[in-house]
Amino acid sequence: MLTWLISISLLLLPISSLAESARVDIRHRPPEMSIVEKSYSGPIIDIIDLLLEDANLEAQWLSVPWARTLLRAKLGQVDIVPRHSMTPERSGYLLPMLLGYEQRNVHYLLSPNIRNIEQFQSPKQFGGLIFGLLRGSYYGPYIKSIDSKLSTVFTNDIDQLMSLLLSGRIDIMPIQNLSWAEVSYEKVKHQHAEKKYQIAAFKESFISGKYLSIPKSSPLAARYHQLNCKLFKLRNAGTIDSIYQEYLIPTYIQILDNQESLEQLDSCLDPHVNQ
Repeated sequence: MLTWLISISLLLLPISSLAESARVDIRHRPPEMSIVEKSYSGPIIDIIDLLLEDANLEAQWLSVPWARTLLRAKLGQVDIVPRHSMTPERSGYLLPMLLGYEQRNVHYLLSPNIRNIEQFQSPKQFGGLIFGLLRGSYYGPYIKSIDSKLSTVFTNDIDQLMSLLLSGRIDIMPIQNLSWAEVSYEKVKHQHAEKKYQIAAFKESFISGKYLSIPKSSPLAARYHQLNCKLFKLRNAGTIDSIYQEYLIPTYIQILDNQESLEQLDSCLDPHVNQ
């Protein structure tokens, strides 16, 4: 009897009160996105929850490797792709929602087998060496400009790349966050006689946007302007900064008057957005 009454009550609820689900692919990239025993946390999680709550949507969190997420995005099998860089290739199938900008530094890790690393004063001197890259990752203007000319090994896993570097099967492993490199090294060093990677003296620095995106083939694309407008308002109000500060994480650089941000603001003028 109780089950019957609950069922009737649910049927009588207004359609607008029943939240729809949105498929969100995430990966373990602390501190912004952390997955611990199927529990998800971090500022990116909070921001997506806030966006979806206003749109009467509920996140369906899925832990998916990055390369597979990109494939799922092309096929319309995911609704939100969090925290990523934008490339011309990705813009072909993703609708970007700008979170803010960050100062990125790409470091170059070198195999312990390479001698006299002081000879390398620029990435342009890496000719003839073998790079190891994470499949589907963005490494910045230099790697992008020469990618087709590189001798390259691709993997889906940073620990596998580190093992290849320590064994000398690749010569160079670009990476943004040196702490990620050290965590990976601690996992695999016992397999390589405690050999340690080397770090080139230079690094490549640039400003880069970070985004949440909705795949163009997702049903959620119909609500792109609504969510994009909301995200701009969160940036403008300082809410994004506040969320990151709560986690004691450096905030994004918020530039609100450049062309990209003004294009995001245009979503708030879309006639379909319910302001």
